[in-house]
Amino acid sequence: MTRICSFAARLWVVFFVNGAVLSSWAPRIPEVKRLLDLSDSELGTALFGVAAGSVPALLLTARILDRVRSGRACVASALLFSASLPLIGVADGMWQLAGVLMLLGAASGVLDIAMNTAAIDYQRHTGHRVLSRLHGGYSLGVLAGALGGVVATRVGATVTEHFLAVAVLLVVLTVVGAPMLWSQPRNAAARESGATHVLPRKRCRGLPLAIAVLAVSGLLIEGLVTDWSALLVTRDLGASASLGAITLALFSLTMFISRSAGDAVLDRFAESTVLTTVAVVVVCLVALNSVVAHPLVMAVAIGLVGLVLGPVFPVAVSRASRSVPGQAASMTAQVSAVGYLAYLGGPPVIGFAADVIGLAGTFAAAVALGCLGIVIARRGPG
Repeated sequence: MTRICSFAARLWVVFFVNGAVLSSWAPRIPEVKRLLDLSDSELGTALFGVAAGSVPALLLTARILDRVRSGRACVASALLFSASLPLIGVADGMWQLAGVLMLLGAASGVLDIAMNTAAIDYQRHTGHRVLSRLHGGYSLGVLAGALGGVVATRVGATVTEHFLAVAVLLVVLTVVGAPMLWSQPRNAAARESGATHVLPRKRCRGLPLAIAVLAVSGLLIEGLVTDWSALLVTRDLGASASLGAITLALFSLTMFISRSAGDAVLDRFAESTVLTTVAVVVVCLVALNSVVAHPLVMAVAIGLVGLVLGPVFPVAVSRASRSVPGQAASMTAQVSAVGYLAYLGGPPVIGFAADVIGLAGTFAAAVALGCLGIVIARRGPG
C-alpha cells in the first residue's frame, strides 16, 4: 500500500509541474503583448504555436510509450518543459514568440500523455478513482504559476527574471520529486497493486464522438479563461494588472478545489448529472457577468466557474480509457489531442474573432458554445 501511495504521489508532482509552466506565462501575456506591440490577432497567431507543437506530440507520444516507460517520458519532458520557459523573455517579435511556444507545446504534449497514461494504468489496476485528484495537482501547479505572476508584477520583475526563477524552481522540483519515476518498471501500477492479468492488445479504434465533444467543450472553456481572462479584466474592464493576475489565480485555486474533490463527487453522483450541473452553472455565471460588466464581478464569476468546471476533462479521459481498455495510451492520446486542440487552439481563434466583434462578446459566446457541448455529450459512451 505504501508503494502504491508513493507512486501516486510521484505522479501528482509531475502533474503539478505540468500545470505550473504555462500558467506562469499566462499572467504575463498582456505585458508581452504590449512589449512586442502585437494586435489581438497577432497574439492569437503566436498563441497557436503552443497548439502547433503540442497536438503532433500528443499523437506521437502514444507510439513512443510502446517503447519508452511512461515514467521516463514524464521526467524528460517535464525537465524540457520547465527549462524552455525563459526563452519567452528573449523572443523579439510574433514569429519568435510563436516558435518558443511551439517548443513549449511539444514538451507539454509529451508530458500530458505520459502522465495521464500512467494515471489511467494506476486507476484501472487499483480500482480507485484518482484521475481527478491528480488533475488537481495540475490545477495547483496552475495556481502556483498564477500566484508567481501576481508576485512578479507586484515587485516589478521583468518577464525574463520571472521565468528564469520559475524554471529553476520547477527543474529542482522535478529532479527532487520525480527521479524514481525514471526507474519505475513498465506497468508499475499493476505490479504494485498485485495485478497479474494484462489485457490483450487490441486494434486501435477511433475516439467516440461524444467523448471528443466533451473534451473539446471542457478544455475550450478552461483554455479561454486561462489565456484571455486577464486581458479581459485589465483592458476591457479597466482593472489593474494585479487584479488580472489575481483573477487567474482565483480560477486556478477553485479548479484545484474542484478537481481535488471531483473523485468523491463522481463516486456519489452520476457523471451525466455532474456534467449537466456544470454546464448550467457556468452559462448562468457568464450571462450574469455580461449584464453587470464589472471587473470584481468578473473576477468572482471566473472563480466560481473554476469551482464547478474541474471534473469535466478527467471524466472525458476516463470515458476514453474505458471505451477501449486495452488501448489506454492510444485513447488517452486521442482524447488529449482533440481536447488540447480546443484548449490551445481555441483561444487563438478567439483573438481573431475579438478583432471583429470585441473580446467580451466573443468570450461569452465561446463559453456558451462550450456549455452546449457539455450538455450534448453528457450521456455519451464510456
